[in-house]
Amino acid sequence: MIPLRFKADFETNTDPFVAKLEVLPSGHTRTLGDHHAVAWPRTGLAGTWDCRSRNGDFVLHTTAGEAIDGDVLMCIPASDVVERLFRRGSHHNSLLLTERCDQRCVMCSQPPRDTEDAWRLPLYEQAIALSDPGTLVGITGGEPTLYKDELLGMIERLAGRRTDLSYHVLTNGQHFAVDDYERLKGLHRRASIVWGIPLYSQHEGTHDRIVDKAGAFGRVLENLFLLGSTKARIELRTVITALNVLDLPGLASFVAKHIPFVSDWAIMGMEPTGYALANWDRLFFDHSAFTRPITNALEIATLRGLRCHLYNVPRCTIPRRYRSHCADSISDWKKKYLPECGNCSEKSLCCGFFEWYGPKFEWSQITPIS
Repeated sequence: MIPLRFKADFETNTDPFVAKLEVLPSGHTRTLGDHHAVAWPRTGLAGTWDCRSRNGDFVLHTTAGEAIDGDVLMCIPASDVVERLFRRGSHHNSLLLTERCDQRCVMCSQPPRDTEDAWRLPLYEQAIALSDPGTLVGITGGEPTLYKDELLGMIERLAGRRTDLSYHVLTNGQHFAVDDYERLKGLHRRASIVWGIPLYSQHEGTHDRIVDKAGAFGRVLENLFLLGSTKARIELRTVITALNVLDLPGLASFVAKHIPFVSDWAIMGMEPTGYALANWDRLFFDHSAFTRPITNALEIATLRGLRCHLYNVPRCTIPRRYRSHCADSISDWKKKYLPECGNCSEKSLCCGFFEWYGPKFEWSQITPIS
């Protein structure tokens, strides 16, 4: 598992700040910019770096062999912590905009907390501006649109400075309004944004039960139509659980008939952590032993012209003819492979497994593909 937080020792207890880190050979120096930091490896202490920034010097403690050159860091001196916001070369950089959420999804991998996150938003904007050219910026939570005005304003301002960036925003789709129409329409002309929005069933009661919020189904449908009318790119997301797996074929027909303007539909394996782990006995479905609801949904979606993907689903758990739908979806920092994967001929194409996958919730049909 790739660490995203490091311990650090700061000489000065300043306010949190963002800096892009450059690793220098011992003895070399560099003029510092406003959001620039340099680091030298400490001799004899692998993973220890002496760092200098406009906000003061600090010592960064990473794991031995960790590549940090070009990373964008958020430094929090009061907590002696450094967070890696953007890792150079990674395609899985996401900003946790907030831990607050107004839904309590039964399989949520990031259980919400009632925290005060507004202080992070200006720092995130600085960090995005410092990211490498062509970066895909993931924005997640919690529920990011609880800070809707701040989120839209941030992307609007950055669109004027960084036309090379694109965004993937995960949202429950509950907080848009008709008054947002013109703003969203203008934003979608200026910035490349994909909105990842969950829909768990074509049945209102099932969807609302999964997200633990009455009326959520009707609200998300209203806002899907609103976003669609502003030319938004929408990725519909459906997590596979025992509560909704048999609905998947019907949901495929529902989406193709009623919301065909979505760009993609992602059917997703459940992440075994957070609320999902606590509710595993009533949520776990071994799709590797019975793939029919998933494969039927894929067939219906394909026949109806709906682009459909399988996320978090190892290739060996799906019949061969459907594996083209499998995506390398698990973020690199929390991905692993099992010993059985060593001789698999399709390992390089496979999403692998979440770091916290284990015996309590393993699929029964894990076999290397030859």
